[in-house]
Amino acid sequence: MTQRTRPPRITAGLIRGLVSGLALTCLPLVLAAQTPALPVQITADTAEMDERRGIGTYTGDVVVTRGDMTLWADRIVIHAPERRPTRMEAEGNPVRAEAPDPDNQPRVATALEMEYDLQDEILLLRREARVQTATEDARGERIRYDLAQDIIRIEGTPEERVRITIQPGSE
Repeated sequence: MTQRTRPPRITAGLIRGLVSGLALTCLPLVLAAQTPALPVQITADTAEMDERRGIGTYTGDVVVTRGDMTLWADRIVIHAPERRPTRMEAEGNPVRAEAPDPDNQPRVATALEMEYDLQDEILLLRREARVQTATEDARGERIRYDLAQDIIRIEGTPEERVRITIQPGSE
């Protein structure tokens, strides 16, 4: 029986850096939920709206844009009871969410599956999850980011551990 070593602890400084990077990646999604004046633009090959259940399903080269945030996916399901978006589920090869940082540098989150719970402010990246900023690159099988609590959790698997790269700051 192979004894598995305990992964190294993530330091508070690393978490602050990742949270700040991820917060800015996710911020446009939070603003989408909180700012009704900004329109959501969706393009797709097909769209199906179930008005009674409040579910819209978009398939085929789906692009969702709101403000500076753009999300690309093969399929997106938006749950919007009473025409108020509460949750978005996206699948793709991969799903890609991109929003520029204040210096107009790209900030990108990718995964094969993404879910955003607008009510609880939780972004979940599953299967080959990755978040890249100008200064950090975080990878894992699953990344859960609680926007309300500023808590990020990156999980690996026995075969693929969490990987984080932090670029040195400029002097």
